[in-house]
Amino acid sequence: MDTNTTPKERKFRLMPEERASWEENGYFIRYDVFRKEENDFLAQIADDIATGKQPFRAKNIHQNALVRDGKTETSGTYAMHCIHHINNYSSEFLERTRDPRLTDPVVDLIGPNILGLNNLYIWKPPQIGLGFPWHQDRWYFNRQYKTDKTVGTWSAIDASDVDNGCLYVIPGSHKEGVLDHEELEGSQQNEFKSARGAKDEDGVAVEVPPGSVIFFDNRLLHKSTDNHSGRFRRCSVAHYISADSERLPYKNINHIKPVMWVRGDTYSEKMEPVYRDALPIPEEQEN
Repeated sequence: MDTNTTPKERKFRLMPEERASWEENGYFIRYDVFRKEENDFLAQIADDIATGKQPFRAKNIHQNALVRDGKTETSGTYAMHCIHHINNYSSEFLERTRDPRLTDPVVDLIGPNILGLNNLYIWKPPQIGLGFPWHQDRWYFNRQYKTDKTVGTWSAIDASDVDNGCLYVIPGSHKEGVLDHEELEGSQQNEFKSARGAKDEDGVAVEVPPGSVIFFDNRLLHKSTDNHSGRFRRCSVAHYISADSERLPYKNINHIKPVMWVRGDTYSEKMEPVYRDALPIPEEQEN
């Protein structure tokens, strides 16, 4: 896939009304971005990883917290929460992350030289799928990188609505800076901290059909709710960062997360290590 395209060749570049929504609200939505067969293919890859049919780093695969803690019994994909850094180990997910339908608008937002930051696949199974509290992704990224150039994309595999735990956002909250975040008892995997001062009454539900993509500023306050329906609410999430960002020093080298080349040039002296291909699975990998 050639990702070094000129502005005139960027078929999926940012539209003026999307730019206006991005600046005013901190996000915009594109509909009918991915076809059903494309999403079905990606979903099958994730299911095969979750059920052990494809190898993956076990530490990056997470069960639903209720299953993990023995509060409910289920198995297979119905017991899953998410896979972190999936495109580092799956060429299929890496190709999705580099898809110009996602990256063309990102070029207009943060420039032509783009790396893939955190990426994950979330199942949110029927009845037991758990939401997460108000937070800003930039709060996490600010501890890792010195940059203002990050973009999140949230791609709907299934229909996402109030019943099955859709995203909620606080429009315009990206203008208010990054809030302090604190521990919240009982959240999924204790994975997210809660943004101090965020109010539910300010939130707006973002309901989207399958194949849609939500592009959002990583300072935007957002959350999701539990899945009370009989349906999955699966999604694929990819975060992008400008290659001219500077990685902040880490005391523990094991905590450094790999970033992937997406398009344009890289600046490896600032962003080591940068990978271009999916990483091999270690021989001692357990599933």
